[in-house]
Amino acid sequence: MRDILSLCSICLVAAACGSTTTDPEPTGSGGSAASSTSESSATGTACVPGTTMQCTCHAAREPGVATCLADGSGYGPCTEQDGSDCACPEGRGDGCCPGDGICCACVPGCDESTVFQQDPETDALIACVCAADVCAEACAWECAGKGLTANCAPCVQQAAMDACASQYEACGGM
Repeated sequence: MRDILSLCSICLVAAACGSTTTDPEPTGSGGSAASSTSESSATGTACVPGTTMQCTCHAAREPGVATCLADGSGYGPCTEQDGSDCACPEGRGDGCCPGDGICCACVPGCDESTVFQQDPETDALIACVCAADVCAEACAWECAGKGLTANCAPCVQQAAMDACASQYEACGGM
């Protein structure tokens, strides 16, 4: 019993002596951050309004930016450096990554060892496959970066023998 009272006393003293650390979680189109800020027990704010912090922005090669909300309750959505929304490029999405990853190719066909890379060869195949007169209809879900369906792969295989042959070969088509 004495140990419990001692532990409670220590907790009360620690709580009265300063600030607590919170982990802001900027939301938005795929943004997140792993840094933390101090919460002021006097004002109840998690951050200073208008301050910024780096966050992961899917489409950006540089880190994104999250800005503290006007009421100081937390950080707003992660945006690209220019203020635009974070988004994966055409034909890429987080749901297309095996395991952890961001903006992996949803359109199948390229060398699977490059799935986590955003390389120009894969992007060229995606652009070709997603063209209106090639596989845009069969691969609509993949071209929008929403995930994988069974309809796209057969169309990509057909396009690899015709309209997208050079792009398929350049990206190490399977």
